[in-house]
Amino acid sequence: MQNQLEQTLDSREVAEMIEKDHSKLLRDLRRYEEQFIEAKIGFNEFFRESEYKDSIGRTLPCYRITKKGCEFIAHKLTGTKGTIFTARYINRFHEMQEIVARQAQEHKMPWFIRHIPEKWGGYVILERDFITLTGVDIRKHWEFYKEEYFRGGYDFNGFATCDTCDLEEFKRKYGFDYGNEKILRFFRLHGAIKAIEILKSDKAVNLLPGAYETLIRGIKETVKSYSRKEEKPVKKPESIMVEGNVLPLQVKVIVEPAQEIIC
Repeated sequence: MQNQLEQTLDSREVAEMIEKDHSKLLRDLRRYEEQFIEAKIGFNEFFRESEYKDSIGRTLPCYRITKKGCEFIAHKLTGTKGTIFTARYINRFHEMQEIVARQAQEHKMPWFIRHIPEKWGGYVILERDFITLTGVDIRKHWEFYKEEYFRGGYDFNGFATCDTCDLEEFKRKYGFDYGNEKILRFFRLHGAIKAIEILKSDKAVNLLPGAYETLIRGIKETVKSYSRKEEKPVKKPESIMVEGNVLPLQVKVIVEPAQEIIC
């Protein structure tokens, strides 16, 4: 499942990238499927059928689009639109690949958890990665961030708008692209747990298979790893003198995870 999540984009996201109505993109993909089948070319290497729930609970079709599929779509576009889409999808795939490679070497963290040491407890999950992981575009549900569910600034927050930040400096500092969002929203780890619990309890929402388990397990592993790094060595018991007798002095030290990442 992890490889599939890392190597595909939702057709709704691709539709936004190419500034095309999603229904029209689906029409094109179905036409490609017929042509691929006729030519005996593996369609699933490019596009994979999927579905999602919209804001009123309807089950609607979409596709998971691989890097090959994005390349195919890019070749169908011309001029500036093709150039911009190529740059956007390459950035998205490179971003995911860089995250996986860097985290495997440094922290062995799940691909969807970002490490930002100086802010927000160090670990966050970008909204766009949460969407990729779960298959649910929470941006389409305007009521999702209701105050009765989340505390703004505590459970979730966001980076400054794209218009006011240096994109190259942002990538150099944090190790990933800002992307196309006006506000790059993210969850802190406890906020991400709240979010996926809400989706799991909603019978009208279809999470991608294994998404809940993957997120919970990833957060637990990250917190456990972080806690180990925060542990301090405990000195051997020293001795104190009490009325001429030497008694061992034992101090029980309890090291808890940083408050910011307690789930």
